[in-house]
Amino acid sequence: LDQTLQPINPGVQGIDDLFFVDFGSYASQDVFMKEIGHIQTVADTRLGTYNRSVALINNAKTLNDIPLASATNLDLTLRHLGKLMNLEEDVLFLYLTSHGSKDHELSVEMQPLGLNDITPQDLKKQLDDSGIRWRIILVSACYSGGFVEPLKDENSIILTAAAHDKTSFGCSNKNEYTYFGEALFKDVPAG
Repeated sequence: LDQTLQPINPGVQGIDDLFFVDFGSYASQDVFMKEIGHIQTVADTRLGTYNRSVALINNAKTLNDIPLASATNLDLTLRHLGKLMNLEEDVLFLYLTSHGSKDHELSVEMQPLGLNDITPQDLKKQLDDSGIRWRIILVSACYSGGFVEPLKDENSIILTAAAHDKTSFGCSNKNEYTYFGEALFKDVPAG
């Protein structure tokens, strides 16, 4: 994680810089890893987040190259970015993709590790503790609408793949994206 965070550029005073965090936290299905890779490329090339983006992924294929998507690593990443951002003008774009539960918990799985799932309250605390004010938060998971109310404030835009009581779709190893990620990012040129 330190090697990934160290080269992140700070915000430039007087410019509304965008910082991007990708969080794919379910290791048993490759779709989350693939989606994170695609979306980070789009964010870096189309939204100008190159040198201001961080991917956290749980997958055996990325274990040696990309930090784990754990609650702890997400918290450390947000705190680090909060120190680099100009908090009055810079914006965080946070994309979380995984399975979700009826209890509105985002699944965090990387066997054999016993990682903690993330609740909307956990995420709200992490964001508040980081000091990051301006937030665009996208949650691609079943029942992800349960994240809206706890995260809602006057400085945040929140989009979810499903209502608080509905499932989302596209979680298959053969897919490059979940249906939510596909709808938002598939046809965006990467360059």
